Amino acid sequence: MDKITTPCAACKYLRRKCTKECVFAPYFPINKQAQYEAVHKVFGASHVATLLNTIPPTHREVAMSSLAFEAQARLVDPIYGCSAIIYHLQCQIKDLQNQLAIAKNELASYNIVPNFVPLPPIAYQQVHHIPMAPVMSNNYEGFLRTQLLLDDEAQRVASNAANARGEDARQ
Repeated sequence: MDKITTPCAACKYLRRKCTKECVFAPYFPINKQAQYEAVHKVFGASHVATLLNTIPPTHREVAMSSLAFEAQARLVDPIYGCSAIIYHLQCQIKDLQNQLAIAKNELASYNIVPNFVPLPPIAYQQVHHIPMAPVMSNNYEGFLRTQLLLDDEAQRVASNAANARGEDARQ
């Protein structure tokens, strides 16, 4: 076992000599000390080493990156972890899709773009596999306002279409 001149973050944290065979060295260099400490605290060094040895070498870097992200998210939110972040981002996507629908309907009413065809709804599995997590920023007012605008816009477009059909029937 040859000694490496600078220990990796894991060996430094565990106060042991880092060798060339160290399983953590490629994924937790000394400049990623905080990431390793989070992974160690949440998952434990022995479990991560066992996991690393079972994963094919081509997938190890992505796996360690994912473990580091999940560990840091678990330290911030011990209950939901990264699920809270995913839930928050899905709420933002839905809000932005509603705003986009409003803009497309408004453009369609001016005959600038073809009539808007709404996007298919999010699949049941996409919505219900995430636990109800607290939203990290309070954007309830924006979401409700967007919903009201979307409803008003849908009614306006429907009435404009009905008026246009009535005018076509008269001619």
